[in-house]
Amino acid sequence: MNLRDMTRQECETMLAVNQIGHLGCICDERPYVVPIRYAFRDGAFYSFSLPGKKIDSLRLNPHACVQIEQLVTPDEWQSVLLEGRYQELPDDEKWHDEHMYAWSLLQQRANWWEPGMYKSKDAVGLTPVFYSIQIEVISGRHATRDLIASTI
Repeated sequence: MNLRDMTRQECETMLAVNQIGHLGCICDERPYVVPIRYAFRDGAFYSFSLPGKKIDSLRLNPHACVQIEQLVTPDEWQSVLLEGRYQELPDDEKWHDEHMYAWSLLQQRANWWEPGMYKSKDAVGLTPVFYSIQIEVISGRHATRDLIASTI
């Protein structure tokens, strides 16, 4: 297997064409990782959730990471990791435009709302929380098959 670092452009392209990732944060001083749907455009990462453990944790400690991958075979894959800070986007005077932009990007994806809205029957009446992850670091790895080894 050949392994190489991805360029920032390759990482951003991969983020743009995918829509499901794994959000990592700290909850009660322990790592907490959950799948999320997201939208990425022009260097900005957006998602949403209903209030709960994830949002409570991010409000207490805004440091977060998101990992996405594309697996072709165990020897052919790509993985991107972004690290940054959680920023809530309430629908208020200050954040209205970015809130609406995040919503407009997310709603372009089929079933974008399902993970949050089907969280539980207790979700009725809860207001979705739109947020961004302000990217501080982005990196990626790309693995390809070693053609010489695969022909032996």
